[in-house]
Amino acid sequence: MIKKENQRLAKSPRRIAILACSAAIAASFQSLPTLAQNQAALEEVIVTATRRDESLQDVAVSVAAITRELGQAQVRRLEDLQTFSPNTFIRRYPGAGSTAFINIRGVGTTDYDKSLDPPIGVIMDGMFLGTASGVLMQNFDIQRIEILRGPQGTLFGKNTTGGLINIIRGDVTMEWGGDVSLTVDEYGREDVKAVVNVPIIEDQLGVKLFGAQIKNDGWVYNRTLKKDVGYDDIINYGFAMKWKPTDNFDIKWHYEKMKDESDQGAYTNTNDATDLTCLIYGQCYSNTQDDETHNSSDGQNFSDNDYDTNIITANWQITDGLLMTYIGGFREQDEQNMQDFDGSPAPMLRMNFYNDWEQTSHELRIMSTTDSPLQFQAGIYSFDVDYVQRWDVFDLHASLGIVPSYDYSSSNGQEQETSSIAGFVSMDYAFNERWTLTVGGRYTREEKDFIGGNGGVFYIPGQQPIPDLLDPKAYSDEWKEFTPSASLRWQINDDMMAWASYAEGFKSGGFFGRQANFDCCDPTFDPEFVKNYEVGMKTTLLDGRLTFNPTVFFSDYEDKQESILIPINLTNVATVVRNASTQKIFGVELEMNFQINENWYVRANYGYIDAEYDKYLADITGDQIVTDNSDLIPRNVPENTFGVSTTYTADIGPGSLQSSLSFRYRDEVELEPSNDPIGHMDSIESLDGQISYLWGDNRYRLTVYGKNLTDEQELAQGTIHPLITRGWWTPPRTIGAEFAISF
Repeated sequence: MIKKENQRLAKSPRRIAILACSAAIAASFQSLPTLAQNQAALEEVIVTATRRDESLQDVAVSVAAITRELGQAQVRRLEDLQTFSPNTFIRRYPGAGSTAFINIRGVGTTDYDKSLDPPIGVIMDGMFLGTASGVLMQNFDIQRIEILRGPQGTLFGKNTTGGLINIIRGDVTMEWGGDVSLTVDEYGREDVKAVVNVPIIEDQLGVKLFGAQIKNDGWVYNRTLKKDVGYDDIINYGFAMKWKPTDNFDIKWHYEKMKDESDQGAYTNTNDATDLTCLIYGQCYSNTQDDETHNSSDGQNFSDNDYDTNIITANWQITDGLLMTYIGGFREQDEQNMQDFDGSPAPMLRMNFYNDWEQTSHELRIMSTTDSPLQFQAGIYSFDVDYVQRWDVFDLHASLGIVPSYDYSSSNGQEQETSSIAGFVSMDYAFNERWTLTVGGRYTREEKDFIGGNGGVFYIPGQQPIPDLLDPKAYSDEWKEFTPSASLRWQINDDMMAWASYAEGFKSGGFFGRQANFDCCDPTFDPEFVKNYEVGMKTTLLDGRLTFNPTVFFSDYEDKQESILIPINLTNVATVVRNASTQKIFGVELEMNFQINENWYVRANYGYIDAEYDKYLADITGDQIVTDNSDLIPRNVPENTFGVSTTYTADIGPGSLQSSLSFRYRDEVELEPSNDPIGHMDSIESLDGQISYLWGDNRYRLTVYGKNLTDEQELAQGTIHPLITRGWWTPPRTIGAEFAISF
């Protein structure tokens, strides 16, 4: 076996080659000829990556802004955004309502349990969404999405060690107007979306009303149940009201409700010869007829999820040079998700999860708005969560003869209260027109109080109430952390800026809750920490028609949290979270936007990651022996990602014909922490496209679109060994049509 030190040396030439190629590409752009001044230029993209409205080309942050692409019918929901940002891997996780596993720069969500905070933040209109469920947003009533890569701890807080996704909803315009669309596809899709802006008092009071239905029949046929499964069934509606009584003050109230009753994915039978599903019932991967569009499960991934969100945003221009902003958020999630884990006709393992989640957050910040060389912003932030989870285990105990019938389930659960408060400051000082230094920091104090049931209680759902927790175990802890950041920006000339930055971040410690026996497994884990070093450039060329932004980064993780599946006995396969590893991540990112002419636009990005464990000590087999697992490949980390999209518009008749193509390449990845072969996913290429005809000053649009035009489906698998192994396929090629009206 090659020693780890030699592996690092072997990778050094590759790193050098990547850097050399990046430098060569950047140099080649400098030699491009300047074209005529009257050619079309790229529109300036404004982002809020620094909590200020600034041009994307002026911020010393690695950020991808998605704006014009949101108008494409082929961009349906959050995971479609990974085409437009390097080193970004987003996938829907089945079995839980609107759940997204988001990975940025080799760091991402590995479990949807409420007790494990995700390391990638998702923010909607300034409110942090504190759990992985309910964040798989549909492309609806969204003005802009920003994908910030790297730790964002100073301005956005904890649990953003890998980055964040910032979702900005559409404006309350205070003018009459709206958008309505109807979408259908070959799998019974019937999506209806509408947004209407209504002025109430001219330039002072307005309201925006919005509503959407997301429905389809599913693309998997269940041979056991004899019907289509894996369908979408989502309703999303609400309003936003904005009041601006003076030029110095405005306040907005945003309310929305989402109800998700979708069939949360369709599991297929991939049980191997050592799983009990195969040994007891003979339902094995070797004899199943399940494939990409068929399954045989005796149950569905039923769900009934309600999400209520309120966001209050107020801005007060106290003086010409000082702005105060308040953002208050309240979100309630009432979730029920049933998973038929064995994915087969056998009554082996079903689990029904009930979650009540309530989060409240407040942020108050002040910001300078002068032209002074010294700019600052500072604020305080609080975040409180109260959640209760109960989960029932069906079929397993009856299959093992522990209970007399399949009517019984074993009930367990946990409860937790989280209280977090933070103060932050960030200051910019421009030494002159070319050099600007930014320094900042955030101090966070967080406390968690946790209670977990220590063993299951048998009962018959529907005939008996959900039992109280058995032998509850209580845990409590508090963490305090300061996370600094600094960057230096050099404006080389009007069209080129170089920058370097340093940032620290941390992800909360806690107590992993999805346990059946806390006597066997300590649920406690400590925070993880990251130090990130980054250099980059922002360049604008060809009279504003081309931007090219390269970035190189290095992240050093300490006490990295790893979730590990450990079999205790036949009725208890425990998930534990341990601070088991240190990890080094080196990466390169290249981003380009090119307005070739008035009709033709191209966007491209490339990402490279070299991620490896420096030290990974853990018991990953359940034999109580801690081993050195440093040679394992970190999961959910594609070494190479590439995305390119292009749009061409031609005037035809009374309107214009617009065609778009989006291509994405993702390298192979490992999904299982132990690198079990079932978690290996090969590299994949994906092609989406659409053709639209627009007329009536672009107020009417008819589109035919295609998703996954190459019809490449990939199988992801998960195991709870020695009980079950199940799989789920990505969707096949899908052709649809959309009609949209703007007024």
